[in-house]
Amino acid sequence: MKKSPLFIFCATLTALIAAGIVIDTIPANAQQASEEQTKEVIDEIIEVEAPIERSTETIALKRQVSFADLDLSKHSDVIELEKRVEIVAKEACEKLEEMYPFPPSGLAGIRRCTKKAIEGTEEEIQAAIAAAQ
Repeated sequence: MKKSPLFIFCATLTALIAAGIVIDTIPANAQQASEEQTKEVIDEIIEVEAPIERSTETIALKRQVSFADLDLSKHSDVIELEKRVEIVAKEACEKLEEMYPFPPSGLAGIRRCTKKAIEGTEEEIQAAIAAAQ
């Protein structure tokens, strides 16, 4: 028995709607799981912002330092996190110096930038340590 084009259209539309409902519910669950995983990852990252200041603007590079593998209730792991932050801050400042040379001396500018970047992470580090206790 041959089916009319209207029947085929309605059957196809019904199938698409049904599939759409199923498809819509799957991403919602997946999205919720993904948001929870993202929150966990964000909770295990310190953001390092390396700034340079010009007379009319501030230019900054942001880098992330993970401490997911560290137990911040241990002093040795806190020291390790601080080392990581210092290394990333220095690398970001060196990259900034390469892109926008610090006047007058590049080395002094890198040191200033690194110090500010490290100081900018202190609250995050202290919050992460407190959460680990």
